[in-house]
Amino acid sequence: CVLKDYERLYTPSEWSKRYNSEELQAYFLKFCEEVTEETRKTVKSELNVPYGPTERAKYDIYGVDLPKDAPIFIFIHGGYWQEFSKDLTGFSVPLFVKNKIKVITVGYDLCPNVRLGDIVAEIKTAVAQILKYAADSGSKYVSIAGHSAGAHLAACLLHDDDWINRMTKKGYFAILKEIILIGGIYNLKPIANISFSVALKLTDEEIEKFSISTFDEAKGRRITNLKVIVVVGDCDSPTFIDESRKYAQKLISIVDNVEYLLLQDIDHFDIVEKLLDPNYHLAKLILKCLQPM
Repeated sequence: CVLKDYERLYTPSEWSKRYNSEELQAYFLKFCEEVTEETRKTVKSELNVPYGPTERAKYDIYGVDLPKDAPIFIFIHGGYWQEFSKDLTGFSVPLFVKNKIKVITVGYDLCPNVRLGDIVAEIKTAVAQILKYAADSGSKYVSIAGHSAGAHLAACLLHDDDWINRMTKKGYFAILKEIILIGGIYNLKPIANISFSVALKLTDEEIEKFSISTFDEAKGRRITNLKVIVVVGDCDSPTFIDESRKYAQKLISIVDNVEYLLLQDIDHFDIVEKLLDPNYHLAKLILKCLQPM
């Protein structure tokens, strides 16, 4: 019984006020399928651009008919590193393309077919390739958002000095203005014994390496000219809310500009569903970053 309660804390669909867990998961999947299908019909896109050798190491570019130097919004999906797909993330597209922002949705390999470290490496490769594309296109503003496990993957970029230094030397890091971490999980230690983590096959070494909220950061390490927004809904799991708050607090020591946002009456799923809505607070924040003038 204790494990069941504990497991519940890592099952965000259990905490929504809109539906029960099964209904919410079914609703979200249907919503994602329908919106993505409609988006692909109505928005000019280039699908399945490869950034690695595997079938899933691809991303989709939406708004390819926009000005070449348009700002770029990158979206990294969640799914506990083991499910979901870029082909279900159309909700991240219409509002931004309408506002003359290109959207790039990133796919990646999933556990148990690969290790978590492989996924983290893929995201670094994908983002590096997209930043090069942005720089080559003359784009001056890039924003990255990751949802759930995707927030963890986006956050891993902040803890890799070698990657940041490479991007900085090439002049790419300067155009990355913002990272938005949406309903993320940043400490893997508590999930090691939960049923869904079986597919992750995490070793003690991997848990240590990718529990980014527990890192001891090098003294004097600073990331400047980048804003990080850590955002979570108040109808998400209490554990996810706590993770976000603690991780935002930790980031203050290494990132110059950190904002923690607890959205009222928002659960783990409509926190991204609502990116279709121009009046949604988080959508407005992203637009403001990518349209500073």
